[in-house]
Formats: sequence, structure tokens, C-alpha cells
Amino acid sequence: MNIREELIDLDTAVNQVSGGINAIAAMSRGLDRADDPYADGFYFLTDRLIQAAQSLRKQTDRCLRAM
Repeated sequence: MNIREELIDLDTAVNQVSGGINAIAAMSRGLDRADDPYADGFYFLTDRLIQAAQSLRKQTDRCLRAM
């Protein structure tokens, strides 16, 4: 496999991770509505994961454009 194919595979993985983060965000909102004491922790986790995914997405896009 060449580097472009590897980056395309990485792009697919980034999209899958983003989908998982969206699921955690939805769960956080549900916990908040239920007044669950763990809601704040899930919101914290969701925020950090979103930041990491956005950074990963930017870097992956830069690499793909450089090819």
C-alpha cells in the first residue's frame, strides 16, 4: 500500500471515531436530562474527545491535500 492509500484508510478511521464521539455526546445529553450525577464527567470527556477529533481531522485533511 502506498502512503495515499494509507491516508485514505486513516480518513475512514477518523470518520468512525467521530461517529463514536457523537454517540458519547448523545449519551451525555441523555444523562443530563435524567439528572444523573455522571453527566458532568461525560460532558468533560465529550469535550476533550471532540477537541482531539477536530485536531486529528485537520491533520488528516492537511496530509491528504499535501499528496
